[in-house]
Amino acid sequence: MNSYTFRRAVLVMAILPAVAPASAAQRKPAAPPEQVARAVVHADSTGDWVALLRLAHPDALARFRGLQTFQLRMLGSAEWPVMDTLAMDSLGMDSLDVDSTVQARWQRARTRQVRFMLDSVFLVPTVDSLAHTSPDTVFARWFRGTRAASASASAATAPKRPPAYRVIGAVRASDTLAYVVVERPVVQPLGPMPEMFRDFPRETHQTEVMVMRRYGKEWRSMLDGVGEPYGYSADLGHEE
Repeated sequence: MNSYTFRRAVLVMAILPAVAPASAAQRKPAAPPEQVARAVVHADSTGDWVALLRLAHPDALARFRGLQTFQLRMLGSAEWPVMDTLAMDSLGMDSLDVDSTVQARWQRARTRQVRFMLDSVFLVPTVDSLAHTSPDTVFARWFRGTRAASASASAATAPKRPPAYRVIGAVRASDTLAYVVVERPVVQPLGPMPEMFRDFPRETHQTEVMVMRRYGKEWRSMLDGVGEPYGYSADLGHEE
């Protein structure tokens, strides 16, 4: 063996130990859908939006942005019905009472809500701007904005603990799609049940299905059941 061949052999032997761990890491299997579901529930319950972004499928974030844009555009539309039947009943009104004054008040209420969401939650000037904002940014701002009030209200209390839950299992529909069944406890009202609700069945647990999709070699969440309800409406209440 000449000196050149010897030096090459020594170099290869020196490199192999460093390459081997990396190759082993690359062969590490992706977390199964059930494990991803547990991580999503934990991140959501503890307000860890950074972890949720890491666990979310890009399609879920794009869909979320589209839903927020759609809702705000609809809420601010001049073609919105003056008031639905439930709202009129709550105010003791019928269709004949809905005059131009009420219509204008309802429009102002919706405009205020849209303006609040754009200015205080999404931090953009218009709905069109929101539609062109990064999906990651839209979700992060929404999550932080909608959690801000509850976080400040519970600042003096003990840290929030993840709720009790149980991952029942996963069903893989294909190599790229899986459904994870999660059982959560239903929060029970404090104190005695009002008389009018005494015959209403009381559920102790509810079952939810979380959708997981492949993204590259990883399973990612479609954000089913994450956070507070995505919808919001105008409050036709007291005006200054």
